[in-house]
Formats: sequence, C-alpha cells, structure tokens
Amino acid sequence: MSKTKPSQNKVKKEYSAWRTIKRLVRDLKPIAWAIAIAAAICCVSVWLGVLAPEIVNQLTNMIYDYGANGVAIDIELLSDLSVNLALAYAGSSMLQIAMTVLMTNIASRFYTKGLRTRISDKLQRLPVSFVDNTPNGEILSRMMNDVGNMSNTVYVIIETLLNGFVRIIAITYCLYAINWILATAVVVLVPLSIVLSAFISSKSEKSWHDFRKVNGNLYAFIEEDYTGFDTVKAFNLEDRQRKICDEISENYRQKVRRGYYLSGLIQPIIALTNNIAYVAVCIAGGLLAINNIVKVGDVMEVILLAKMFAGPLESIANGMGSVQHTLACANRVYALLDREEMSPATSDEVPDGKGEVEFKHVYFAYTQDKPLIKDLNLKVKAGQKVALVGPTGGGKTTVVNLLMRFYDIDKGTITIDAIDTSTMDRAKLREQFGMVLQDTWLFNGTVYDNIAYGKENATLEEVKAAARQAHADTFIETLPQGYDTVINEESTNISSGQKQLLTIARSYLANRKMLILDEATSNVDTRTEILIQRAMDELLKGRTSFVIAHRLSTIVNSDVILVINDGEVVEQGTHKELMAKKGFYTKIYNSQYELLK
Repeated sequence: MSKTKPSQNKVKKEYSAWRTIKRLVRDLKPIAWAIAIAAAICCVSVWLGVLAPEIVNQLTNMIYDYGANGVAIDIELLSDLSVNLALAYAGSSMLQIAMTVLMTNIASRFYTKGLRTRISDKLQRLPVSFVDNTPNGEILSRMMNDVGNMSNTVYVIIETLLNGFVRIIAITYCLYAINWILATAVVVLVPLSIVLSAFISSKSEKSWHDFRKVNGNLYAFIEEDYTGFDTVKAFNLEDRQRKICDEISENYRQKVRRGYYLSGLIQPIIALTNNIAYVAVCIAGGLLAINNIVKVGDVMEVILLAKMFAGPLESIANGMGSVQHTLACANRVYALLDREEMSPATSDEVPDGKGEVEFKHVYFAYTQDKPLIKDLNLKVKAGQKVALVGPTGGGKTTVVNLLMRFYDIDKGTITIDAIDTSTMDRAKLREQFGMVLQDTWLFNGTVYDNIAYGKENATLEEVKAAARQAHADTFIETLPQGYDTVINEESTNISSGQKQLLTIARSYLANRKMLILDEATSNVDTRTEILIQRAMDELLKGRTSFVIAHRLSTIVNSDVILVINDGEVVEQGTHKELMAKKGFYTKIYNSQYELLK
C-alpha cells in the first residue's frame, strides 16, 4: 500500500488584526473570574473618581456664596464634604492599585503560564522537520519574548482600554448633566483623537511585525554564537561574528525605532487635543459664569472632569500602541500554534516483540526536488544485527529517522511485526527502540538522573548495574560525588567519551526490544571500545538492531550489512560475502585501512 505524507510545514494564514484580537480575548476565558473582579473594581473606582469633582463643585459653590453673597458656611457640611472628598480620592486610588496587583500578579501570570504550556505541548506534537528547520533561538524568542509581550495584553485590555472607556462614558455623562455647551467643548475633539490614533496604530502594526521577525533572528544568532563559542575562538572568527551581530542589531534598532516612533506619536496628539479642549472649557465656562448661566462650582467641576478626560484618552492611546505590538507577537505565536501537527495514530496495534522489520518500496525526500531514499526494499528478521554503511549523506541516518517516524515517508510502507508503522502511535512505536547516538545528549542533573532517564522510577541498584554493563562505573566512582555528581548544563565537567558511556548505560537500562546505534563508540578509547563492543554483543543477542557505522571494523560480525549510496541499497550481505564481491563495500573498507598506512 502506498501513502503520501502531508506537508509538514503547512500553516494557516495569518489572522487579521480583528480576528487576532478575538482570539486573544477567547484565550482569556480561563482567567475570566479575575477579569470580572477587575472590571467590578474598575467600575467602583470610576464612580469614586467622578464623585470627587461633584463634591468639589459643592465645596466651591459654598465658598463662592460666602465670599460673593455673604452666605454663612455650614461648618458641619463643609467638614463632611471634605472627608468625603478625601475618601473618594483615596478609595479610587486604592482600588486602582488593587486592580493593577490583580492583573499583574494573577491574571497575567496565569495567562503567560498557560500560553507557554500550550506552546510546549504543541512542540511535542510537531514534526521533527519543524525543529530541524527552525533555529533554536527563534523558538525561544516566540516562547519567551513574544508570550511575555502578549501577557501585557491582559493588563492593557483591563487597566487601560476598559478602564479608559468606562471613565470616558462616566465623565461624558457627568459633563452633559452639568451643561451641554461645556460638555460639547470637551468631547467634540474626541472622535478626531481616536481617528488619528487608530490611523497611526495601523501604520505601527507592520513595523512591530517586522521588529518581531528581526528579534527572532537576533535570538537565534546569540544562541548559535554562544553554543559555538569554542569554535569561534579556535578559528579566530570573533571579528566576523561581531560584524554579523552589528548588522542584525542595526536592523533591530531601525525596526524598533520606527515602531516606537509611530507609537509615540499617539500620546502627544491626544494630549494636544485635550489641552485645546481644556482651554475651550476655561473660556466658555468663564463666559457662562459671568452671565449666570452656570455656577462657578459647575465650571470648576467641568474643568476637573476635562482634566480627567486626558488620563483615559492617553491610556487608550498607549493601549492601542501596545495592542499593535501585541498583535505582531500574537501572529508569530499563533502561527506556531496553528502549524499542522503530526498525523494521529489510526490503530491501537503494537508490535508483539519479535522485531521483524520490513521496508517496502519506500521513497522519501526532505525537499521534493531532491529525492533521497528511492525504492528502498529491506527485510530484517527478528534478532538480526543490521549494519548501515556508506558515504556521508548517502541516507544511513535517514533510514533510522524513517523507522522511528521522525519523518513520514512519501510513498511505500514500513512494518514492524507486520504492523504498518504509519498507523501506530508514535510514542508506542518509539517505546520499541533503544537509541545510542553519536551526538550525545545529557541534561543538567546528576549522573544518576541522566542514566535513569532511560527507565521511569529506576532504582540506584539498576542504574549501577547498567553503568557496569556499559563500563561507565569505573569513571563514575572517581567523580567527586559519584552517582550524585551534577553534570552542568553544557556537560563540560566530563569528557566526550564519558558522556558517550553514560548514554550507552542509559540505553542498557531502558532494555528495549530493538536497538539503534549510531557510531555509539566513536568517542571512547580503543580499550574501552573493545569492552563495550563485547558487552553490546551480549546485549544485542535476541534483539533486532540497526547499527550506523563509519568505522567498518566495528560491524564485521553483523548478520546483514547494507551498503547505502544515494538513498539506495547498492549491496547487501555479510562482511565475507561483500568482501568477496570486491564491489563498493570492498572499496570503502580498504580505503579506511589505506588511510592508516
């Protein structure tokens, strides 16, 4: 049966700004309770905020009547109004602080945590091709920097946009309740302010989008430059790396400068229109008070409300600028979350443990215009040791990648114990294999933790037994804390050969039904290699194994040797059979020994 794999890098089109905003709001559902509390606090705070000018109105009229008309001041009422004014301002400020604390310490943190967890889960379900083709720094930038900026959306929506709009509505109502002429003088310029700010925000969105891309490139370069620090030093490439960094940083500077410039224009424009409105109120209010159309206290209240108008508008302006920045980040994050995942399992069947593997007319290409594996046919009996040899780039590692379903084949089938691997759950498929790779991977933890990684809840005795089988126990015992020695993040406190031994011990402990070895002894000395080879011969008995070998001396006792060149099996047989043919295998075998002469 023939199968065709779907595009592994297919993603949905970028959302429009409005659709992205709706998705951001939809993602806030898990913290809706916190947003509801914040909204309630916001409403009470706004009510207290607009109540204060009304109290000032009464106090002003009381004092004006006393000075202008000789009306006696009610001391008790004056005292009560003063206390109420203080309580209104203090209460509004305290509620604003409470809402800020709620948003920053509860809502934003929950939102950020949930989004990063979703990205982490998504990465586990993406094809290996995405990780292979995407710089690590780019992924880190999306998970850390972009998500961090998106978390600010929670604060912006509640603290600035919602708070700002609620205040505008409340202030507008109070203004028109006092005098429609003064109210119109305040609010007539608001539509113009919003139109101008929206126009500038739309222009800044593209700048912020470009900035996020450059920021990802910068993260990727820094991560690559740091991990290759020794190589850079060894080849004296510091100047070249510095120039590359300067170019990326200059591009970064230009993009962020334009973004902040456009976003920064919004607040001054809003401030200008509000100052014009404030002057208009002062002039109009003075004329109306002189003609006894309004009281002096009313003018004072309108002036205070007009000044309060500036705060919400500036908050909205800042919020709109932040939202544009957030939209650029959100598009990058959602582009990752929307990537097509690996195809799900269509069957619950699992191999019965025999270890029979068969490739039938398998075709594969990393890129469609450059086919690599072409009509590969291979049948491996249970318990056989299969060696894959051939020139670099010939397809040896690719065969293993297809067997483990790190990549899906273009056409053909791969079966294990007669079960099509394309229908199997990937996790259950990979549970059948133990792997020891040439590129060792250890994490920041103890020696025990790194070996025990191969088996959940492994005991210390089991770990020590696996270490003895891999001949790693000798060097482990010489470490400062033995099995409790912490391996640092870059694994620089142990040698390459020791790292290789630990990964071999990990594979021993896992005790899987089939094994994949990719030049597993390449980083150990000759004596240790011989000891490991003997131990592996015992380990491989009764297990199907695939050994990728560059040093042909390590696979002469294999049951089957596959000579792979340009994605095709050009020769197949035992070492003696292949040497007798005096073909391609014989040439590469003899060439290795000629190099040693």
